[in-house]
Amino acid sequence: METEPVGDQGLELDKPPNIGLKLLLNHEYPLQSKQIIRPRVNQMFEMMPLSARYFKYYLGKRIHKKRPIMDYIHMISAQRMYGCPIGGIGGGTIGRGFKGEFCRFQLYPGLYEYVTVPECQFIVNIRNAKKESIFQSVLSTYDKPKKAPSTWEWNLNAADCEYTALYPQAWTTYDLSKYGVRLVCKQISPVIPHNYKDSSLPCAVFVFSAKNVCDEHRDVSITFTWTEVLGNTNKKKSVAKLDMERYSEDYTCGVTLEQKILETPCTFTIAKKKQENETIHEGYCLWSSTKTSSYVWDCLKKHGKLEPDPNLTPPPPKVPDKSDKDKDEKEKKEKQKKIYKCDSMGLSSVLSLDPGGVGATEFCLAWDMPIIKYKKDKKVHKRFYTKYFGSDGIAGTSIAAYALRSYKNWEKQLSEWQEPIFTNSNIPDWLKSALMNELYFIADGGTIWFDVHDEYPDTDPRHSFGLFGYLEGHEYRMYNTYDVHFYASFALAQLWPNLQVVLQYMFRDTITQESEKSRQSLYDGKSVKFKIKDSIPHDLGDPEDSPFSNINAYNIHDVSEWRDLNLKFILQVMRDYRLLRGHTAPFASERYRSMAYIDDVRDGTEDDLYSRSTGQADDSEPSEGATTATEGSPGQEARPYAVGDILDLLYRSAEPEAEGSSLEPRPEPREPPAAVWDAARYLADMFPSCVALLRRARHWDRDGDGLIENGGFPDQTYDAWVMLGPSAYCGGLWVSSVSVVRAMARILGHEAEEREFSKLLEQAQNSFENKLWNGSYYRFDTCPANSRVVMADQLAGHWFLRASGWTEDVFPDANVKKALSTIYDNNVLKFKEGRMGAVNGYVTGARGHVDTTALQSEEMWTGVTYGLAALMIYEGMHEEAFVTAGGLHKTLTQMGLSFETPEALYENGNHRSIAYMRPLAIWAMYQAILARPPQHLPVANGQVRNTKENTL
Repeated sequence: METEPVGDQGLELDKPPNIGLKLLLNHEYPLQSKQIIRPRVNQMFEMMPLSARYFKYYLGKRIHKKRPIMDYIHMISAQRMYGCPIGGIGGGTIGRGFKGEFCRFQLYPGLYEYVTVPECQFIVNIRNAKKESIFQSVLSTYDKPKKAPSTWEWNLNAADCEYTALYPQAWTTYDLSKYGVRLVCKQISPVIPHNYKDSSLPCAVFVFSAKNVCDEHRDVSITFTWTEVLGNTNKKKSVAKLDMERYSEDYTCGVTLEQKILETPCTFTIAKKKQENETIHEGYCLWSSTKTSSYVWDCLKKHGKLEPDPNLTPPPPKVPDKSDKDKDEKEKKEKQKKIYKCDSMGLSSVLSLDPGGVGATEFCLAWDMPIIKYKKDKKVHKRFYTKYFGSDGIAGTSIAAYALRSYKNWEKQLSEWQEPIFTNSNIPDWLKSALMNELYFIADGGTIWFDVHDEYPDTDPRHSFGLFGYLEGHEYRMYNTYDVHFYASFALAQLWPNLQVVLQYMFRDTITQESEKSRQSLYDGKSVKFKIKDSIPHDLGDPEDSPFSNINAYNIHDVSEWRDLNLKFILQVMRDYRLLRGHTAPFASERYRSMAYIDDVRDGTEDDLYSRSTGQADDSEPSEGATTATEGSPGQEARPYAVGDILDLLYRSAEPEAEGSSLEPRPEPREPPAAVWDAARYLADMFPSCVALLRRARHWDRDGDGLIENGGFPDQTYDAWVMLGPSAYCGGLWVSSVSVVRAMARILGHEAEEREFSKLLEQAQNSFENKLWNGSYYRFDTCPANSRVVMADQLAGHWFLRASGWTEDVFPDANVKKALSTIYDNNVLKFKEGRMGAVNGYVTGARGHVDTTALQSEEMWTGVTYGLAALMIYEGMHEEAFVTAGGLHKTLTQMGLSFETPEALYENGNHRSIAYMRPLAIWAMYQAILARPPQHLPVANGQVRNTKENTL
């Protein structure tokens, strides 16, 4: 049924924002980038034993028809085609190319299929006043695939179409003025900070708005088509197993397709918002991708919309007039064959537009795969959204209807979150865009989110917020890789803090575990335990195994001896504690809820956050650089809050506000947000584990000087780069962790532990400075061969102290600033002239050069660069931070690596490990800008004066 004519009633086309990734649909990326790893001769010599053992491991996996957790034999180069993926968090995602294709399907956890399905498409048809079709095309501009339906046409002029990505939304504008129409498609996924219900939904909404720009009537038809995807391992259609049906409800109508993906039931629903009195009896059809795709195209050209194919629709039932049972059976079988040979579905909506008229129509794609059972796991897992929509596999239509009713509220919540970021003059435009678009990995990182409310008491955050896991990368298939999450965690901690808390409790529960089972380490061939007591695991398992029970899937090194994992848990606890306190700030004035105020504890003051803001005394004592808890006792329930309070706290404009001003009243949100987990309870629950982890780490202080040493193998996140003895990276994490545990003890009133760690901190600080500071930077380690190596990540521990609100100089302020200047001058400006971030290692001297002693020393790590830039901001080096991170972001964009951001880049432009977790560290930059805005107005868009090469 057609919509009613729409005149010029003040409606306008949806306009994409000025900020975002913007590409014409004929865009070609100027810089080439492939995943090619070519170790140098000296690196190959050291890696030969590891390579031999890896090849043996790889063959064993392939013989048993399994995939290695990291496949170095068949690496995947970036496709350079992607835009915003669709889908919420933890329910699977579907990639979309910026030219309009549906591609990169990640529906079963941990499985990525890099395929483009041409039958999954939008088609536009335009008819004139005489009801004649004057234009029809698939709404894509990529080259027509060879296996695409032969009669379908790709007729768009790509130069007249533009794509804008600002995750979780995207816009594509189509200038069809030649045919009297301008068209915009807006894509929305429910990835909404602090909204846990809607963010878990496996769906996306597509809103098409069209304007008649000619002087005669136009009918604009949009058709959404879908087919079976990823039917089985050999990718052949399994139409005999499909079940398809139309449906009509009060608000929506549509078509569903039931299939299996890796033997797991999944139902796809395409739906549209119904017009008044509209039914589903027309405007849809079922069809066969191999037999009747031409009917779809011809029907649209003839009628301007889909109609059921009479050749595939069973005739009305007849009263039998013969008793020939054999004939009846034969007719029955033929009827069944005609009904079920379809594997595809389509849905049309028509806009009837008078001259100057504007209209819109909304579609939804939902996929319902409620139950997940891993191959080796007896347990059946229910995705988090089943908490609201059930797990019986028939929720697709309900999810689609809910999405079509709610997407405008999603837009409102996204606007409330994003607007203070976009209007903050202290943030360059490229960073505003990058903050949003790097969040794709929260949903598209192989993410799982399970409802386990009946397995945990209500005193545990998993009771309310489930289990959460995301992969280290699309190619590195391990859940919640902790050394990498250390960098990425800033996104979760600010935007979905309860998921960060859940992840921390999941790791806390593993600390006391010890496995008697052993395996061979691929690095040195030694037999090592999977896990020892009082250690943080590297990861929580492989989705092809039994994740969460079989942890530490990573098998290259003995991760129980990694120096950084225990310390990174401790540092995250304090950073989380600070942000949780901020999320629950109870005060009415914006000034009192700002992070700058929360962290503003001047030397000698005894006032904490609550007493300073309310004038009421509190018995707690402040910690170094971190004010005391305001939540009360550890058992106190978390305060409920309004979403506006959170948004004003973390996403406020950085411009100062007059003291005493109050907030404007706000309407209540339609979906009240869940209360953030109580900060005091969190700290109390984590403190015993932090003490145990720190004491375990102290065993690595072999000489008793208060400073831990590295073991002479890659025993930290740089797992191909050897540190021996005290090192800047692990030593800095150690000193910072001792300071943090001392502060925890003071907050919680554990006087004995406070005295113990105060003494240890003083000793550790002295040893760190005496052994590693050389006057310009902290030495990579104490090996003479590395005496001139500047490591970009040498201040990671100090960075986390600043992110936790520390004002105390655990590391001398002058040394920190000098080290950052040295890093900037060498690792940044002397590496690709500052246009590719900070290389991990740089050798100073008259013949300064990139450190090539190890594969990773000569890499630039995207997430490390963003973390370094965040620390520069904390230290007042804003221009240097924007050059460091901005040059990298520009290069990544020119290489076409958006929405598959790699772990590493090489000087020659090649990349390693596409679609990686660590780049989420860009959200550390945002937190730093709020805490330390520039003292002076920044130059336009973050450009740095007199630095032509770094203009962004």
